[in-house]
Amino acid sequence: MHLLKLDHIAKVYYQGKVATGVLSGITYSFESGHSYAITGVSGTGKSTLMHILAGIDTPSEGEVLYDDKSLQLMNSQEKNNFLNKVVGLVFQEPYLIKELTVVENVMLKGLIIHQPYDEAYKRAVDLLSFVGLADKATHHPLSLSGGQQQRVAILRALFNRPQFLLADEPTGNLDIDNAASIVDLLEKGREWGMGLIISSHDPSVAKRMERQLVLKHGKLVEQ
Repeated sequence: MHLLKLDHIAKVYYQGKVATGVLSGITYSFESGHSYAITGVSGTGKSTLMHILAGIDTPSEGEVLYDDKSLQLMNSQEKNNFLNKVVGLVFQEPYLIKELTVVENVMLKGLIIHQPYDEAYKRAVDLLSFVGLADKATHHPLSLSGGQQQRVAILRALFNRPQFLLADEPTGNLDIDNAASIVDLLEKGREWGMGLIISSHDPSVAKRMERQLVLKHGKLVEQ
């Protein structure tokens, strides 16, 4: 079991001398192999919290720990390892690289960690086959539908089998049927022992997670 822990996390934004607090004293531990939903109305700081968990934003106070190791104290090599192997990130927008083919987008994280090209390519094609997109492997992202693009983005995040899959409003731009299939795919990561953390304003998504948390007035509370 691996742990991703928020330890007294606070986040304050400044505009000139005006301070706006978004997160306040949040302490919570996420375990690999379990699923979590973070809910709350728009503007409560869900994306900020997810970015801090992922190590792509820093808190104003407190720290994020992965297996008791502070992200803030990691050297550059450790931080790169965390971003490329420990966490997989999925956003509301797919953020695929339009100049690359679909299969190249999926295998990107493998190439970043210097996995042999042929090995990475085969794994990417296998993943695309898993979601019925093998015939799109040599296409470019703009030729895909929104739901297909989001599946490719999830496969990219799953490629290195991270310990935690973090998805920030992954179904926000999709219709009901596509949204349900995206959550199905995200939950597949748990078969590999991953922790799944989803932020969403959609109650139907939240109800599918084992644990449901709500972010309100800067606090994270388990429901």
